[in-house]
Amino acid sequence: MTDAHGYLRELLGNLRTIRERSNLSEAELEERLILGPGWIRCFEQGETIPSIDMLLAILHLTGSTLDNLLEGLPRHPDASEVERQIFAETREKDLIIHFRYANYDASYLLRNATASQFENVIKTLRDGLAMLSNIDKAASEAIKTDAIARCFLMAVRTWPHANPSDLWWFIVYRAYSDPYNHPARFARLDFTQSWKRTGGWALEEILVRHYNAFLESQGVRLFIADSATKKRIVDNLAVRARLEADKIDVVLTGKHDGKERFFGVVHVKASFAERRTDDVPMSAALVKAGFTSPLWTMDCKSMPGETPVNHGELGDPSGGQRSAKRKDIEDEGYFTGCFSYNRNTIQTTRRRPPERRIYVCDFRDPDDTFSRFILQRWQEMLSATGDQPPRVERLPIVH
Repeated sequence: MTDAHGYLRELLGNLRTIRERSNLSEAELEERLILGPGWIRCFEQGETIPSIDMLLAILHLTGSTLDNLLEGLPRHPDASEVERQIFAETREKDLIIHFRYANYDASYLLRNATASQFENVIKTLRDGLAMLSNIDKAASEAIKTDAIARCFLMAVRTWPHANPSDLWWFIVYRAYSDPYNHPARFARLDFTQSWKRTGGWALEEILVRHYNAFLESQGVRLFIADSATKKRIVDNLAVRARLEADKIDVVLTGKHDGKERFFGVVHVKASFAERRTDDVPMSAALVKAGFTSPLWTMDCKSMPGETPVNHGELGDPSGGQRSAKRKDIEDEGYFTGCFSYNRNTIQTTRRRPPERRIYVCDFRDPDDTFSRFILQRWQEMLSATGDQPPRVERLPIVH
């Protein structure tokens, strides 16, 4: 349910006039339509938007017509007032992004943004998903993954000052959940369920597209492996633990003496929801065997409300309020460092070793804390095995 606004709210307000002309009370009309108490009042006040067939049923039971419903309204309504699951409203130099969040009509303030920028970002997603109209089912996941990745990367380029995690959680996810951004033949699908799988794959693509070109220039490759390659990696590792190939997200390799060598896995997660069962066992085994195994996350977490805040799950480390998830990384050493793209995440102090820190990054430049950390780990691995580390343009130093 969501509030109507503008022209639509005025139209629904005419329902009360129609009902009163027919001498029906709210309760009587609800009785005839087999509706629970309160629905007619919500329709008439624009608190809930009825379906077309519900509107037609009300008109029929009240002996009214569509002309009666349109009495007193402008002949040509403003097309910009069409309500979507996500839409933007200009406020001076900022945008108010409106979207549905559980039972709330929520809003998010995006500073220094324009309506045309917002439309271009949403159209990037819509145009990518439009390709599904002429694609067979086997290729559909790749199309959706690509559309989400391109939409997000355009968003962070358009609004580099914004919190990347907010753009992912409040804009890209909500836009993907809007059925009108998909071809009409998918109208009956629950896109929130589709997002859980496809959004995860898109994040892996985003990681690779943002960083791989820079890392490759420094002798390290970051890539998404197919099932056969993942299986070969697991089979060739001298690790005394049961590793499941399908739990590998993004692979790290480095070049030395003309050969490509595996040296780690990046665990990619939008949030921490399935981290313990899916990633920790593999990460622990890789770290014990001397490989690199960082966690790369948007750290998305907010409570439903009218103005939700994407505070994340890593907790405030001040005053002894560290979350269990934060302790897993800083105290227990799960993963080889954690890289959050939520600016509300609080970084770990330098007192802890680099591999037990939580870092905060963004998408302004691929030559950043994450890439330097990876390059440093590659050089450390070569040194540990007695190989001469390759010379790089800039020695990566992680603080």
